Amino acid sequence: MAEAPPDSAQRALGLGATDDPGDARRPTNGHKIVIIDGHALAFRSYYAIRELSNSRGEPTNAIYGFLRSLLRILAEEGEFDATVVTFDAPAKSFRHEQFEGYKAGRRDTPEDLPEQIRIIKQLVDLLGLYRIEVPGLEADDLIGTIAARCAEKGYTVEIVTSDRDAYQLVSDRVYVRGLAKAERFGPDEVFEKFGVRVDQWVDFRALTGDASDNIPGAKGIGPKTAAKLLQDYGSLDAILENLERVKPESAAKKVRASLEDVKFSRELSRIITDADLTVTPEVWAQREPQREALRELLERLEFGSIIRELGLTPAQGGAPEAAARQSYRTARLEDLFFGGSLGFVLSDVSPMTGELLELAVAAGGAVAEVPPERALELLRSEEVLHAADAKALAVYAQRCGLEVRPGDDPLLMAYVLDPSAADPETLTRRYGTPAWGATAVARAVATAELSRTLRPKLAGALRRLYEEIERPVAEVLAHMEVTGVRLDTAALAAQSESLAEKLAALEREVRELAGNPNLNLNSRDQLAELLFEKLELQAGRKTSTGKRSTAVSALEPLKDAHPVVPLILEYRELAKLKSTYLDPLPRLINPHTGRLHTTFNQTATATGRLSSANPNLQNIPVRTAVGREIRRAFVADEGATLLVADYSQIELRILAHITGEEALVETFRRGEDIHRRTAAQIFGVPPEAVTPEGRRVAKVINFGVLYGMSAHRLARELSIPYAEADAFIRSYFEGYPKVRAYIDETLAFARDKGYVETLFGRRRPIPDIRSSNRNAREYAERTAYNMPIQGTQADIVKLAMVRLLPRLKAHGAKLLLQVHDELVLEAPEGAAEAVAAEVKAVMEGAFAMRVPLVAEVGRGRNWLEAK
Repeated sequence: MAEAPPDSAQRALGLGATDDPGDARRPTNGHKIVIIDGHALAFRSYYAIRELSNSRGEPTNAIYGFLRSLLRILAEEGEFDATVVTFDAPAKSFRHEQFEGYKAGRRDTPEDLPEQIRIIKQLVDLLGLYRIEVPGLEADDLIGTIAARCAEKGYTVEIVTSDRDAYQLVSDRVYVRGLAKAERFGPDEVFEKFGVRVDQWVDFRALTGDASDNIPGAKGIGPKTAAKLLQDYGSLDAILENLERVKPESAAKKVRASLEDVKFSRELSRIITDADLTVTPEVWAQREPQREALRELLERLEFGSIIRELGLTPAQGGAPEAAARQSYRTARLEDLFFGGSLGFVLSDVSPMTGELLELAVAAGGAVAEVPPERALELLRSEEVLHAADAKALAVYAQRCGLEVRPGDDPLLMAYVLDPSAADPETLTRRYGTPAWGATAVARAVATAELSRTLRPKLAGALRRLYEEIERPVAEVLAHMEVTGVRLDTAALAAQSESLAEKLAALEREVRELAGNPNLNLNSRDQLAELLFEKLELQAGRKTSTGKRSTAVSALEPLKDAHPVVPLILEYRELAKLKSTYLDPLPRLINPHTGRLHTTFNQTATATGRLSSANPNLQNIPVRTAVGREIRRAFVADEGATLLVADYSQIELRILAHITGEEALVETFRRGEDIHRRTAAQIFGVPPEAVTPEGRRVAKVINFGVLYGMSAHRLARELSIPYAEADAFIRSYFEGYPKVRAYIDETLAFARDKGYVETLFGRRRPIPDIRSSNRNAREYAERTAYNMPIQGTQADIVKLAMVRLLPRLKAHGAKLLLQVHDELVLEAPEGAAEAVAAEVKAVMEGAFAMRVPLVAEVGRGRNWLEAK
């Protein structure tokens, strides 16, 4: 979420200088009122930022997102007289009384949101904005009435909302813009985008309906059809009066079938503009912020950056570097002992292509800027680099030929303490340290203070996790990022050309089946019209805007409904492979190294797993032939070979170890086939009588249990009746009762503690484990008993990587990539056999369990061949 410039935020709220009234927000000739849909903005903010809380554990995600968006919106609006923020009152409105199902389609209010909305309302008042909510009226009706009255008084009105029904309020004085985008809609913009006039908007919504408010509309009438009908007949009344003559007949038939719903939808969609309200914009314009109370509340929320932006700190001016210099005395570089905390600014996201723009060092209560010409000298003098995102700085230094490694990193410390909050800005707010700023000086001070604050919090298992896994694995990842991997660009180009031909053939076939030579397979609207209107397939879920979804997950259940659907799905898959991998990867090769360099994210997942970006090399599909072929283009250097090492069934082995389930443990100890063993259990036959199909079923169940697969999901996965799937799962738990006991015990632990942990002590908060929302709670439960297994697997792989690095260097081998439980390495051909043996031994000995860890190592000229 972009931040408003501090001076813009202060001016917008009248929080500039307190001594000069001329600095306050008062336009000389603005005569403009801004009306903000507060409830919509609060809900949007809640879902845009997740799992943000202050140091007391109080949720603050919706509050912070609301304030950030509010400041941005007001800064974008420029000069105006007053701001009105509307909210829905707790009581039901007259629409709920008219229609029992009104807004029934909306998701339940999360249990941690009402208290945040209460604080949001308090902040709106303290900021000096006019807040209004009226029992029996919705925010729409408050907005409609205020907009109409202010327009009558000669004001320009800007409505900020996500509700498209507000377009009926648009006039030559009233405009509507979204919560996220500053795109402004007047009468011309409404017609240009939707094909209807403002006075036709209610009729348009009556025909199309609104899934988010559970307003039915006419079933099967989409926006294009509705707009065409209104263009041809002028109004809904005219359409209804001429239904026998309305063309096309299919549209008339759909309207006729939904006649009562259409009429009722029109009533529900109409916004009140004459409610009994006192509208006094000239009084609202005189409201002032309550500075002290506002600062106290923001301090309790730990929103330090917003306090500074609004000029509410004792020393106003609030620039991050100024705040840093207040906390730390300024020193000459020569006067500082090195080994302190470094702050830096790179010119690019990727250290492999970026340049170091700024460098600073903070130590012993002092901070010094490092002149550009001395930056490499400082980095060269340090064996380890202590910094926030120390890995990125180490990668830059190594790229410059310096032998350094990442050291202490407060972002890693914070990640170990709580994986939900590891970005610098969140951490400085949470722990009350100097703000994370845009300069190296501010970042050096923030890094030093974060490290000083967080280190004492690391104790016991968490300290070992940081010191023995996370900090040393950063060194491994830095080497991997600098090394990169070689690509066979000719192979990628050949695959891209082949795929282009296949896509063209699929497009021709789909167009022929659809009877439309101009069909654009990349157009969501054209596909929806084909599938759900022309072919009349049963529409599945809808998008957040109420449109029928054409996403892959929505089309999968329709594969057997018409021959065109599997062709569209295949086209989508191949087009994604081409645009995501085949075409862009060659362009991302570093011209200086001739290799492709990814960035490994160490603090991005809650389970401890690594992720990859710029480009993402962990999501190359392996279940399809085309996806596997992409791996053929990842090749070894001349005179070298690729090794691919991965763990065999590591998550199932961890399950056996954690649960102590004798049947699982003995199967793995004897080296038997675990899927055959499970198949024998659920089908009640001897292992030797298990068929290949039976083993496949057991494999799905074995892994499905780890992720909380329900009987419904299993039935879909295996295309079997629900009763049969349910019987399979019950039989599984009867044969492995300690797995059931593990799940129950883990859930009880999560409900009591609010988190779960791996065998290495890595913790993951499970905030929704006691949620009253069933879907949220069930998802949290599945997460709770999967995380100790998946997280332990991630910890074991990281341990193996840490132990492998020095041994690989001794052989001249390199670690290139990590994909979950798989490692890709490059070794000189003469040392490949020795390296393979070393890798296997290290991986299998990384952690002692009740059952053996088994690693398999393959060799080849390319990734696919080695796998």
